[in-house]
Formats: sequence, structure tokens, C-alpha cells
Amino acid sequence: MPKSIPGYFIRVLLSTCILFTITLASTAHAASANIFSDIYSGWERVSELPGEVNALQESYKQTLEQLNQTSTQLGQAQASVEAFKAQNEQLLAQNQKLTEMVSKLQNEQDARTATTQRIQTMVITVVSLIAGYFLLIRVMRWGMRRRSGRV
Repeated sequence: MPKSIPGYFIRVLLSTCILFTITLASTAHAASANIFSDIYSGWERVSELPGEVNALQESYKQTLEQLNQTSTQLGQAQASVEAFKAQNEQLLAQNQKLTEMVSKLQNEQDARTATTQRIQTMVITVVSLIAGYFLLIRVMRWGMRRRSGRV
């Protein structure tokens, strides 16, 4: 029995080697070209990584600088907006005062115009009454003279 175990072991070992050799032989051409090209392309990728990392770091630094500039500009814009709001409130207050003043001046002008119209109407009425009085007296005198026969 001990002689049969080594023979069996040798047969299994030999069969395994034959199968392994056939497997390698059938895929050797495709695998050998692919393996070397894969190794080469992998090596190229690994060798390009530091450059890509440096480019990414530079891009990151530029992005941070742009972010800082944008933050600064945003702060300045907010300060400008606050200044414009304060100025706008002041201008609104001035506008309100000017509107009140214009309204007051307009009311005074309207009052003056009304007073001037009233005075003008009174003057015309007085002149018309006086002229009418003298005309009426003249017409009455003329009528009385005519009746009395002096004419």
C-alpha cells in the first residue's frame, strides 16, 4: 500500500502540471502582451500621479485664493449695500421734508392766488358800481330834463 500512494501522487501531480501547461500555452500570447502593456500603463499612471497631485494642489490653492477674493468682495459689497441703505434713508427723509415744503409753498401760492382773485373781483365790482352809479345819474338827469321840457 505505501507504494501506491506515491504513484497516485505522481500521477495527480503530472496531470496537474500538464493541465497548467496547456492553460498557459493557450493564453500565453494574449496574456503576455496584455500583462506587459498593463504593467507599463500602470507604471505610467503611477508616474503621472505626482504631477496630477501637484496640479490638483495648484488648482486647490487658486480656488482658495478666488474664494478669499470673493469673500472680500462680498464683504465690500455688503458694506456698500449698508452705506447705500443709510444714504437712501437720508435721501428719503430729505425727500419727505422737501415734499412737505413744496406742499406748503403750493398752499401759500394757492392762497395768494385766491386772495389776488378776490381783490381783483372786488376792484372790478367797485369800478363797475361807480361807473354804473354815474351812468345811472346821467340817464336819470337826462330823463328828468326831457320830461320837464328843457331840452
